[in-house]
Amino acid sequence: MKLWQESRTRIMLTFLVLLALAGVGSTTADQLFLRESRILPNVYVGYVDVGNLTSEEAEKKLSDAVAGGLPPVVITDGTEVWLIPANEINLKVDIGKSIGAAREVGRSQYFLQRWQDRWSSPSQAVYLPVVVGFDRGKLAGSVAPLSKQTDRQARSASLSLLAKSKEVTLNPAVVGRRLNVEKTVGEALSAPQQQLAFVVELKFDTEQPLLTDNQFSGITTMLASFSTVFKAWDTERNANLRLAAERIHGKRLKPGDVFSYNEIVGNRTQQQGFRMAPVILDGKLVPDWGGGVCQVSSTLYNAVLLANMDIVERTNHGRAIGYVPLGFDATVVDGQLDFKFRNNLKNPVLIYTMLTENELYFFVLGDAKDAPPPIELDYVVHKVYEPVEIKQPDPTLEAGKEMVEESPQRGFRVSTYRILKINGKEERQLLATDDYDPVNRIVKVGTKNADSQSVLQDIVKLPDKPQGQAPSGTITLQKTSAPVSTTTQKPVKH
Repeated sequence: MKLWQESRTRIMLTFLVLLALAGVGSTTADQLFLRESRILPNVYVGYVDVGNLTSEEAEKKLSDAVAGGLPPVVITDGTEVWLIPANEINLKVDIGKSIGAAREVGRSQYFLQRWQDRWSSPSQAVYLPVVVGFDRGKLAGSVAPLSKQTDRQARSASLSLLAKSKEVTLNPAVVGRRLNVEKTVGEALSAPQQQLAFVVELKFDTEQPLLTDNQFSGITTMLASFSTVFKAWDTERNANLRLAAERIHGKRLKPGDVFSYNEIVGNRTQQQGFRMAPVILDGKLVPDWGGGVCQVSSTLYNAVLLANMDIVERTNHGRAIGYVPLGFDATVVDGQLDFKFRNNLKNPVLIYTMLTENELYFFVLGDAKDAPPPIELDYVVHKVYEPVEIKQPDPTLEAGKEMVEESPQRGFRVSTYRILKINGKEERQLLATDDYDPVNRIVKVGTKNADSQSVLQDIVKLPDKPQGQAPSGTITLQKTSAPVSTTTQKPVKH
């Protein structure tokens, strides 16, 4: 046992001595190499082989390679390529720095890295970039004019509609970009310039489109559409109409989402970009901010009905309007009356708008699996409220003259229905029963420079009637007007 322990001790001592000698040997070899002036084999600068050369020999070889002049500088945006002469930007190769970097291979400050470089050198080539210098101001001057060719505006994704087939085609979004000359010059030629070819990559600031492709994911068909007509000459009202429609355009609703018109369109104020135009207030047309936006909500209301979605909140106007069938309007008032509907379908829907010179379109787009059955919109008039004539004295008008201030318009009580045709049977859904007040004929009678007493004897002023009460002689009508159907809407390619 004692002999075994002595033998084991001698073996350990021998191993430690050999290890110490190896360390001394490797350190000595390392120090000898560091004094060696030659570059490691298999080292390239710009694809010029400078391996096993002294620094002076390598510098001469690289100088000879560029003596005939440098090739044109390649400027690219990743797709297009432009060439400029190297001397246009005073491009020069820094021979000393380029070869200095080659000589440092295998001479890292870290011992293990040095040995790794030396070990792999015979079998694995090392390619180093060429170190260059150039006039940054001149490069900027060469790059800046390219913006006319490279810049582009962001473009939102959009859809093309084929009304007959109801097919929807996606037009992909385009990310906008603007050439950043300062960034391009700042990062120019900083990447390794392999070979003796010099590439400058253009740098851009990007602009994201308002509508991306993802917002149209799952939108494959047109579920419903509806349009109304407006007067092309009414510029102030039309500006409001277009602004409201633009804010709704592209709105995506997931299943269960509730659309709020007031929330999406915002308050109709001057600060929000709306203009003064006529609105119905207490049964009369008066100027106010945002006049015309009710045509947008009413057009959308009909499109939503035809898409077979649920109505959450809707209110009729105080008097009948002409741009939609009777009973199919939806009025809105800031902070008071809203138009809301719910996406009760199984998949997302997209609300899409289009305006021509005098027509507003709403399209409800979605998944073909949610396509509604044939739907008709119908109404029944129960009562007609006849207007009366009211004459009012006007001291600013010459005696004997009359001026009609308000033209008469009938009032109505009407019920509206959505009729679904499913498997050859009709399902009739009552939507609402609404009252529309009559508009009385208001006549101003002049009293200026006249005996007011005698004039007033000829003026008839009827007492006000309670809201919604039908005057005598009111008749009850049966169903009127042709139904509005998805099949009778004017097809429009968007």
